[in-house]
Amino acid sequence: MLAAADPPATAPTLTLDERLTAVPADAPQTAPRTAAPPASAAAAASADSVAADDPRFPHLAVLAPQVAFWTRVFAEYSENQSVVHSTEDVRKIYTVLDFRSQAATLDAPALEALRQREEKRARARIDELLARVDALKNTPQKMDAEERRVYQMYADSDDPQRFRRAIGTFRVQRGLRERTERALITAGRYWPAMERIFAAYGLPTRLTRLPLVESSFDLDAYSKVGAAGLWQFIPSSARLYMRLDEIADQRRDPWFSTDAAARHLRDDYDALQDWPLAITAYNYGRGGLRRALEKIGGHSLADLLERYDDPRFGFASRNFYAEFLAACDVARDAKKYFGPLPQETPLSFETVETRDYVPYATLRRLSGADPGTFRELNPSFSEAVVDGRLYVPPGQLIRVPADAAEQFKQAYLALGDDQRFDRQRAYYVAYRVERGDSLGKLARRYGVSVAAIQAANDLKQATRLRAGQTIKIPPREAPVLAHAEPASPHAMKVAARASGANPAAVRLHRVRPGQTLSEIAERYRTTVHRLRELNHLEDADFLRVGSLLKIPRQ
Repeated sequence: MLAAADPPATAPTLTLDERLTAVPADAPQTAPRTAAPPASAAAAASADSVAADDPRFPHLAVLAPQVAFWTRVFAEYSENQSVVHSTEDVRKIYTVLDFRSQAATLDAPALEALRQREEKRARARIDELLARVDALKNTPQKMDAEERRVYQMYADSDDPQRFRRAIGTFRVQRGLRERTERALITAGRYWPAMERIFAAYGLPTRLTRLPLVESSFDLDAYSKVGAAGLWQFIPSSARLYMRLDEIADQRRDPWFSTDAAARHLRDDYDALQDWPLAITAYNYGRGGLRRALEKIGGHSLADLLERYDDPRFGFASRNFYAEFLAACDVARDAKKYFGPLPQETPLSFETVETRDYVPYATLRRLSGADPGTFRELNPSFSEAVVDGRLYVPPGQLIRVPADAAEQFKQAYLALGDDQRFDRQRAYYVAYRVERGDSLGKLARRYGVSVAAIQAANDLKQATRLRAGQTIKIPPREAPVLAHAEPASPHAMKVAARASGANPAAVRLHRVRPGQTLSEIAERYRTTVHRLRELNHLEDADFLRVGSLLKIPRQ
């Protein structure tokens, strides 16, 4: 691990061209900072909970250079510095472009345009530089200082084609120091609850440091491949573990998404029986990782890094566990890198559960919270729900300010029929058809039937979808729910459809893609036999996505 070091109080001003060759790869990159208020006791306790070395998360020798590199990215390099380095060996840093002075005078769009332009220019110059070094490799005495520095960078290789092979094999990594500092401050709001969730699943609380890598604790983080939220779930994975539909995107909810991430990582570990592999699978996919291990006859991440060569297992996946280790180290030693940091206070709330279709605005009013606070406590609801085009459905957990649950319950019971309903509002999602889409595929994605989509769009049975056309996706087929008194004074319980079951003795679960009866039974601490009996299921291996199962209450 590399400790941060303060730079000189003053430094010569260099042009970008000069910086391209004049900034040494090992120069200190830490900007001076002023001391911040002391950390809170809650934050200190959270940090201490993962302070000790954990043999389940070994610092693999093969990853030592990567961990050192990512430690500098998280803790030393500024977000206004661009590190141009080899993808094959992160120790080979060609240059560090420094835009900190320009950041003080340029607006964000102009600064970004400058960075992109100079990063592109740097790539071209490095390709030219490697070509020159290749041409002079047998006569190094003819090299200038810049060429000789690159020549020495490859002294660990005797491959005569090493410089030619290096052309184009580098990337730009922008520093994350400021983002990491902000993340460590923000994390105080969420870490205590996150650690409780992971501990409840019997998982190491160290895993709660993964959002430092994935999102820098930015709730609004959204990647170019559609990953969202603290844990950066892509849509296909999200639908296996949480709600992602026209009602809510629970990826944007720090509590729901943390619970989902805990189950995802638990499943990764159950499949691979090794935490370095499980963490890498979170990025690469557990199926792909398992196939890669089988292909090389390996059993560990070190085996993959040393013996598996496949373009799909690229730089991001090969470095993901090293990034995690570096983030854990930086979080543990935050004072060493950033000085004392203030910590945001954990949010305090109570949870209730709806039992009718209710307007979002009504729930917000009953909670007694202002619009901003209620939205902060319940960030996953879609704009269609927030603006009233759709109702909040039954069985939805709602967070209200601390000590507000009893007040909420009493006010809820006093609602008239004009504020709670037994059906969802009619609402259609406008979907633009993409290549490869079919009625069946869209029906599975949105949890509706093919017939419902056909009826909403006046389509015939044999109709083929055309890429670019817009079709209406109807709402999920919703059950008619009867009113029932809540089972406890601090929760609004979902009612059951008329059946032989006592309404107060069951709750409802909507089946998500990939779920099985055994998995659902385990989640709710019941048995497959009880679920089959309660729901009159003959085939325990077939569940229709979007259907509702009755779950016996404990």
